[in-house]
Amino acid sequence: MKLGILGTGMIVREFLPWLAGPDCPFTVQALCSTQRSAPVADEMCEQYGIPQHTTNYFELLQWVDVIYLAVPNLQHYRYAKVALEAGKHVIVEKPMACTAAQTEELAALARRKKVFLFEAMTTQYLENYNKIRELLPRIGRVKLVQCNFSQYSSRYDAFCAGETPVSFDPECAGGALMDLNVYNISYIVGLFGEPNQVHYLANMERGIDTSGILTMEYNSFKAVSMAAKDCGAPARYVIQGTKGYILQKSTANWCGGVTFHPNQGKEEHFNLNGGRPRQAAEFHAFAKAIEGGDQELCSRMLDTSVAVSRVLTVARRSADIKFPCDR
Repeated sequence: MKLGILGTGMIVREFLPWLAGPDCPFTVQALCSTQRSAPVADEMCEQYGIPQHTTNYFELLQWVDVIYLAVPNLQHYRYAKVALEAGKHVIVEKPMACTAAQTEELAALARRKKVFLFEAMTTQYLENYNKIRELLPRIGRVKLVQCNFSQYSSRYDAFCAGETPVSFDPECAGGALMDLNVYNISYIVGLFGEPNQVHYLANMERGIDTSGILTMEYNSFKAVSMAAKDCGAPARYVIQGTKGYILQKSTANWCGGVTFHPNQGKEEHFNLNGGRPRQAAEFHAFAKAIEGGDQELCSRMLDTSVAVSRVLTVARRSADIKFPCDR
């Protein structure tokens, strides 16, 4: 299947060596960029043997079977909708859209058009994450969940100096909640479903959340999810139950080694992801689903994306974080 990439940002630069390599199940056919980024895109195409480059999105759609959207958050909905309406399969970087209504609309459109729509949420496809799901019954009744994804952003100093990088720009739907905490939310929702209540306490600077604490209430337990771009700390993910706990000491997008600590007995360690890039598992899953017509997987993942989007929307509302899509 021919893959077209929209965007030339950090995530594309990180992942393109694998995408254009022999292990990727897609063939990268074309790259689409802005006029300003055209020289960078040309260099990428030459370096990785990508046949075509354009600055016209509609032209890109004519060349490929699948679109990978790696653009600022605010643009996800618009470009995904156009691609779905054109009958293309779409992979959207997280978050799928800026509001729950937008995500629900995209999911409904994909189902109506009978095409595949996936959110590029690495967590959901990693073997270590599947192992956590498998271990859950062994810790008894879940009582507390805590997640922390905090890393000092390379752009935070520029933001403090008065600049407005995309990742800190409310006009681009940036901020800690949408860029980092979304991984934590997907991690929790993927295991336990949509919470009953959500509240977000954010550290706000110039209209954007640079860090914050999200609380999620379930019927029988509570979850706390922290994320920061203005300070750093070791990643820590703990699921505590009446018979033990599960500990993971890496960010949710990597979902590194997992340890099961029972109240009685020896702890057990697991690390099943292998040595591939973190995005490899999800892209193999996407390709397998599309080629095999696995609508069940797609529908299940869309339900999770919609639930995560609802949490994000309620969280932003509780912290009075407004984006252009809210107007």
